[in-house]
Amino acid sequence: MNVILASGSPRRQQLLRDAGVTFTVEPSEADESLDDELRAQPSKAARAVAERKAASVVQRLIGGELAPGRTCVIGADTMVVLDGAIFGKPHTYSEGVGMLRKLSGRTHEVITGVSVWMVDVDDDGKVSLGRQGFSETSEVTFKTLSDDEIAAYLRKGESYDKAGAYAIQGAGAALVEGYRGDYNNIVGLPVDTLLSLFPDLKG
Repeated sequence: MNVILASGSPRRQQLLRDAGVTFTVEPSEADESLDDELRAQPSKAARAVAERKAASVVQRLIGGELAPGRTCVIGADTMVVLDGAIFGKPHTYSEGVGMLRKLSGRTHEVITGVSVWMVDVDDDGKVSLGRQGFSETSEVTFKTLSDDEIAAYLRKGESYDKAGAYAIQGAGAALVEGYRGDYNNIVGLPVDTLLSLFPDLKG
């Protein structure tokens, strides 16, 4: 089985490699915007964006020439949620400051949605599709941060492609007082749950 990760995230790639999965990378070109209905349901929103990411890669595959066999496409999207509000990636320094001030001294959720598509091609070239999605939620508690601590962290430059403006696996670990749940989910991909649902990925 061919496995494709529909994500350019180096963190997700490393988590899959560490889990023993052989895969190729096809970054998605999906729309990640959310309407008001999805914003009100963060778990559903994470699954919806993950599904869009995987679907965009599946569409590209079907538009090309597929050899007989099975291809698995994995899409994922991670969101930081505080008091029901979704925190995306900060686009500016001031946005990063605002996010980290709100997270300071509080416990927030990290939700990763995952969408797995199976693309089967028979010897006659007929394509059949199947898909399954799930989401995983972990909790992260931040230390109480001073403005100087927030500024010092943002100067490190790792915030701008991270939901919630921090990376728990990087220097952002110093902001964290503790967490509950799957650490890898916080990093960006709940690989244990993924492999429990799809053990053939390691084949």
